Amino acid sequence: MKTWIFPSSARLLAVAMTLTQSAHFAAAQQFTEIDPGLPGKFLPCVAVGDYDGDGDLDVLVAANGKHDIPFATIYQNTGGIYTDSGIVLPGLSRATAAWGDFDGDGDLDLAMTGVENNGAPFTGPARTRIYRNNGSTFSLVPGSFLGVFAGSVAWGDCDGDGDLDLLVSGLTLTSAEGVATTRLYRNDHGVFTAVAHPFPDCYSGAVSWGDYNNDGKLDVVIAGTGPGGLVAAIWRNDGGGAFTNLGVPLPGMDLGFAVWGDYDNDGDLDLLFGGDSYSMEGSITRIYRNDGGTFTDVNAGLQGLLWAAAAWGDYDNDGDLDVMVIGYDPVAQVPRSILYRNDAGTLVDSGATFHNLYLGTVSWMDYDNDGDLDLLLAGNTSGTDVLRIYHNNNVTLDTAPSVPMNPVANVIGTGVDFSWNAASDTQTPAAGLSYNLRVGTTPGGSQIVAPQASAAGSRRLVALGNAQLGLTAQLRTLVPGTTYYWSVQSVDSAFVGSVFAAEGSFTALADPPQNVSFARAAGGAVHVIWRGTPGSTYRVEVSPDLQSWVPVATPAAAAGTGLFELIETPASNIGQRYYRAARP
Repeated sequence: MKTWIFPSSARLLAVAMTLTQSAHFAAAQQFTEIDPGLPGKFLPCVAVGDYDGDGDLDVLVAANGKHDIPFATIYQNTGGIYTDSGIVLPGLSRATAAWGDFDGDGDLDLAMTGVENNGAPFTGPARTRIYRNNGSTFSLVPGSFLGVFAGSVAWGDCDGDGDLDLLVSGLTLTSAEGVATTRLYRNDHGVFTAVAHPFPDCYSGAVSWGDYNNDGKLDVVIAGTGPGGLVAAIWRNDGGGAFTNLGVPLPGMDLGFAVWGDYDNDGDLDLLFGGDSYSMEGSITRIYRNDGGTFTDVNAGLQGLLWAAAAWGDYDNDGDLDVMVIGYDPVAQVPRSILYRNDAGTLVDSGATFHNLYLGTVSWMDYDNDGDLDLLLAGNTSGTDVLRIYHNNNVTLDTAPSVPMNPVANVIGTGVDFSWNAASDTQTPAAGLSYNLRVGTTPGGSQIVAPQASAAGSRRLVALGNAQLGLTAQLRTLVPGTTYYWSVQSVDSAFVGSVFAAEGSFTALADPPQNVSFARAAGGAVHVIWRGTPGSTYRVEVSPDLQSWVPVATPAAAAGTGLFELIETPASNIGQRYYRAARP
């Protein structure tokens, strides 16, 4: 009989009522340990985001509290000091959480999974919840969500309509041992619907969206324990709800991590991947380099760890992504926390010292807005649960990248293709910059694509921009006749955003009509069917010579299927006639 141990796979963050410095220093005082003032918890779930839009990063913490009663608390950051926000959320243990602006109103909403009771294995109820941020309160979003725990949750616009969809994996509680499951919930104007997908059911692993081939569609990596054993795969997004398994030889993994980042600054996303592979290789920590869509293990020499977590972040402000990893060393049988410095693509142990942790979470974030990435660690160290912030004492501060230039919106019917020129940055090479798009129906609005950043460019998430590393983006299924407003910002390797480019606007059109069929019916009638944008009205015209055109009927409205038609019986003495349809 297998015994399962379920760490949170949500990206870490510790929080505090007050922050007091300890006497612990690391790597020539590169980092100063800060005690957040909160007791550490077993299997912590921590998620960081600026939920209140005041320019500093707040923290959600969920775990089992006193007497094994679960809690979920949002701690508000005020000038680097964390206090309980007073926002009431039902407690969850063995939880995962992710911030994301799913409704485009400019503030961060919240998705969570976990167990609502005392957190005992395989007891219920398990929950999957989405909360709408109303400013000072959060309200539960209605929907049919399958409750899970011990899994992963990730926001991403998988269908290219601009709003955030939700991918969830984990264990249900429908049997004595739980059932592995993976669900993809499509967001249609704030209504979430479970949709078909090809992904394996799994739990206790990782899910992560990333556009590895820069085609404007989010791909995904999924790993964990499935009904038949360990799984891991990268799935290419082919559009229209179709995904293809790339067949990358990733070893199956659980209790680990899968994180996208361009560590070699060549303009495409590489993969930081690790955990327990239950094979001869045992625990692994690897970097898979992306070479034009082919992924290669670069043999980076990183310590393989079990029950692990990791994150990319440019802590030394030299323009490339460094790696922080925590976990259990099965050879030495001790927990470890290791910071690897990226030296032009070679990862070396920085020598910085931290609490050695496993069964926890890791995240970079500039909690005090002083221009460098600080580090949050939470987990277990030799039987003691801890939650710490490590303040970065870097004297070389990061500067924001330049604004993307020459932003262009090319309207194609109900779709639009965006493009811009590469930005520049003092630290990060141009190829390593990501980009963040905003699209709304009002000036400055984000109703269509939420940037998860302030109007001034301050990032509300420690993450790549939503347009990833490409210099283009696209949207489809816009509303004809509607004027949209848009802008874009650049984001560097320390996740600092530029100001947004000057706002542009465009008006969506109905799609050009496409001929579906042309036939002569009984009695000489002409029957023509076109395809257009559902609900749009098209002109139908006739010509005897392809030069002079006149309307033949009242404007034709495309049905919900997008089809509209003409049926006409010309007089017997009329010669050849030509028909066409045109959008309004």
